[in-house]
Amino acid sequence: MKTILLTLIMACSAIWAYGQDKIDVVYLKDGRVVRGSIIKPLDADGVQIMTTESDVYTFSADEVSRVAREEMQHDNLKNKVFVYKGQGYTNITSLGYGFGVGTVGDADNNEDYFAIYTVNGFHVNRNISLGVGIGIEGYGDYELVPLYADVRVYPSLSEWAPFFYGNLGFGLGVLEKNTDGGLMAGIGGGIQRSVSPNLAFVGALGFRYQENTVGTTELNASYLQLSVGVKF
Repeated sequence: MKTILLTLIMACSAIWAYGQDKIDVVYLKDGRVVRGSIIKPLDADGVQIMTTESDVYTFSADEVSRVAREEMQHDNLKNKVFVYKGQGYTNITSLGYGFGVGTVGDADNNEDYFAIYTVNGFHVNRNISLGVGIGIEGYGDYELVPLYADVRVYPSLSEWAPFFYGNLGFGLGVLEKNTDGGLMAGIGGGIQRSVSPNLAFVGALGFRYQENTVGTTELNASYLQLSVGVKF
């Protein structure tokens, strides 16, 4: 009986201790969340924290929203710094699919396309990125090579970050002799899911307009475009 009682006490103690594991968390005003161990407590000069990956970060008092001590997630991945850094060079590579909408001439636009894009850009700050994109779009009987400027606005660059985008350029008909291509423009929005400071998944939905001439036929058309990709 004593053995059983002692075992129950030890089990309860283990459960209690498990639930008491804590981790320091620094919440920043720009949306980032840093988890680890506080090295230097927050004061007028700021705060210093070492992450679970042994990286040391120092933030000024003006950058910090609050500091907390929270229950540790025993899945260590959940204790890492999740929010994409939003600084310097960035690349977004994505797959896209366009659904034809509206009309082409007097007929309904039933055309669609598959595409791959890559945008090389730069975060001007954590809320705005500028880039240049290129891709290949397959419309069934012909292909276009879009070359365009890309602008993205992030109202709050947090772990799940909404964004809005706009792009403008030309869909070049360089792969087909009888395809001229023409002006392209798009607007839309989406969501960015950070998995580390250097990697995020991106999904977007937008409206796309493309001017194009195949032979002597004008195929200027509009599309709804879905895209998914990665940002690093």
